[in-house]
Amino acid sequence: MGALEDVGVNPYQPGALLDGKYEVQRSLASGGMGSVYLVRHLHLDELRVVKVLRQDIATDEVHRKRFLREARLATQIKHPNVAILYDFSQLAEGSFYMVWEYVDGAEVASELAERGPFPVPLAIELGIQALRGLETIHSAGMIHRDLSPDNLMLTRDLRGKPRIKIIDLGLAKHLAPDPNFEITQAGTFMGKLRYCSPEQADSGSENLDRRTDLYSLGLVLYEMICGLSPFEQGDRPAFVFQRLTSKPLALSGRNPAVEVPPDLDRAVLRALERDRDQRYPDAIRFIEALERVAAALG
Repeated sequence: MGALEDVGVNPYQPGALLDGKYEVQRSLASGGMGSVYLVRHLHLDELRVVKVLRQDIATDEVHRKRFLREARLATQIKHPNVAILYDFSQLAEGSFYMVWEYVDGAEVASELAERGPFPVPLAIELGIQALRGLETIHSAGMIHRDLSPDNLMLTRDLRGKPRIKIIDLGLAKHLAPDPNFEITQAGTFMGKLRYCSPEQADSGSENLDRRTDLYSLGLVLYEMICGLSPFEQGDRPAFVFQRLTSKPLALSGRNPAVEVPPDLDRAVLRALERDRDQRYPDAIRFIEALERVAAALG
């Protein structure tokens, strides 16, 4: 069975079968590229997430290559702090789909909005986990380019301990360009303005390296610790301009309700240096700095 079962006007309504083995549970999201659904694998009785490329753009070479690229890059990543890609295929009616691990939890963005800052020891531990996943992505010769609280899922492992997972490799890019596969146009901005590095905001997607992801993760970790941005709030252009011209505010004292150790302040602010040569050279060095802070906290 290579297509969706005929269940009415909406072929993705709850109860519909995708490719004869994925039963749609509910819609999770919808965007310009397609839609995302929570499904149940009928044979394995396991929840998974299906991302379907819109049928009307499945014939467009650029969109099809981008969707396929995400799947190919994702298959190279195997790490407990990065969501797993299980399957990729094409339906009889032309749509492409990929099947991802279902992460039973909440986005870091939702946790921040509902509960405020994370306890400092927990924020450090989750930051270390995210960096371990990021190091795996970087070791595969890729950068993520879109790290944000929306793309970090908070869940629990089998022992009930908090675990963070990096999701959505849709904007991931090989550091070594492949002329047969690289489709991003020069100067095109990719990612979220609020969490992009200065070089990403200034030059789009050109000349980026792994340090752009370290900056973005530093921004997320800063917010997880104190619940606030390292820059004064303003409209979007002003907010982005600040990171090109101003130093981030110190974590210590940023939120009077949160006590931040000086070593943690220094560790996070190094990741937020405007000059990327002053940042950590890789995720391992950032991890080591956070581990020293965690050890001092006991």
